[in-house]
Amino acid sequence: MKIDLARPPMSVFHMPGLHPGLSYLPPRPGWVMRPTEGARVRLFAESDDPALRGAQQNAIDRQQQRALASVMEINCAPVLLEDATFRHGFAMIGERGWLNGAAGGRMRTRYDQKNPDEQRQSRLHDAFRRARRDADLPLPVWKELAEDLPIAIELKNGFNYYHFTVETLGCLAAFADDDSGQPINLHLPQDEVRDFIPGFIAAVFPGIADRVAFVTGRQSYERVRAHYSHRHYLYQTGDERILAAIAEPGVDPRWADQLRSKSLQRKAVFMASYDSSLRLLREHALRQLPGKLVEERPRLVWMGRDEAGDARARGITGHKALLAELSARGFRVVAFEHLSPLEQIAQMQAADILIAPHGAGLANMVYARPGALVIEIGTRQTQLHRWGDFLPAAHVSRCRYDTVFADIAGLSDLGQVPPVSEGLLGVHVGRNATRRILELVDEALAQDAAP
Repeated sequence: MKIDLARPPMSVFHMPGLHPGLSYLPPRPGWVMRPTEGARVRLFAESDDPALRGAQQNAIDRQQQRALASVMEINCAPVLLEDATFRHGFAMIGERGWLNGAAGGRMRTRYDQKNPDEQRQSRLHDAFRRARRDADLPLPVWKELAEDLPIAIELKNGFNYYHFTVETLGCLAAFADDDSGQPINLHLPQDEVRDFIPGFIAAVFPGIADRVAFVTGRQSYERVRAHYSHRHYLYQTGDERILAAIAEPGVDPRWADQLRSKSLQRKAVFMASYDSSLRLLREHALRQLPGKLVEERPRLVWMGRDEAGDARARGITGHKALLAELSARGFRVVAFEHLSPLEQIAQMQAADILIAPHGAGLANMVYARPGALVIEIGTRQTQLHRWGDFLPAAHVSRCRYDTVFADIAGLSDLGQVPPVSEGLLGVHVGRNATRRILELVDEALAQDAAP
């Protein structure tokens, strides 16, 4: 299964309402996108290098100008696919790539990398405009028996906690009450599946965990049940329900300009939205928690990192003075890798304040308590290449999400910013970052103590 990305876009991508092979499993969803409350988000430039701090602040100013002021929930639904093939974490319907959620986003990125010139990009966006104009809506609802069919879901890989949590785990919620006994196949590129993946599946979705299988080879299905995010549907169709959502009172009017196929608009939508599957993941996870488990966990937490284990070793420097001050305020260091899945979820529910250097563990914001303060410590590298990844997790929990951009570990020249192609480097917590983090902590503690 290899998509020829040089073909005309209408031949490369499956267009809902134009191309056959995609039907809702009943009932048809009543909404596609709807306004919702999100996280409170703040960014702080705190490099110890004055020039770099200025660059950090300029980027923050631009980000705040572009950021949409209202958040949307994007609906997900169980669907039936005909003539579908899954391989390498992607799916095709017939000979066309299926633009579905995060996997569809990666497919779009591959296409853009292979077709960067203006003429081919213009041809691509024209194809999506034609799809919006000509799609036959509403999409069909499958009328035959489907309970005897397997279920297939995309998984980027078997080792990244962020991608598993934010993109795939919640997809199982659509089938949590399914009692058909049919296999649930998670399709991924390689055989490596770390223990936390089946562990979280068993903890959050115990009723179906024994049916989950990890499939690495190409697999074709004449018919298969799957999980569909309407994220790409937003710019592939002219569904009136989408237009109604952005016309609701209080919605940032700039939403109307973001429902386009270009990468900048898709990124803006990503940063101001979350899939309903993420909300359902949160709801299912919290239902599994014994109340006592939450009560036993500390409320002021520094998220530690056991780099001797599975965590990718990046390192952190300059943080000892900060940890000493935090310890004096009652903070405890917690290595989430040493907690069971339910203990990790309980810890997020228990925490009033959680501080963490940039890393996949911040995906746990999905389980944070509304109003809890999460402080991420990033760098100029994470600001340029990674910031925004955790926004859906923050929005779905409605926590307070602050990011302090500090310096890069291991550099004698703090103003030097290596390209991300050399690897994402660790964090150096300097004087400015230490001061800012303690100010944020003291501010939050004072608010919590106020009558």
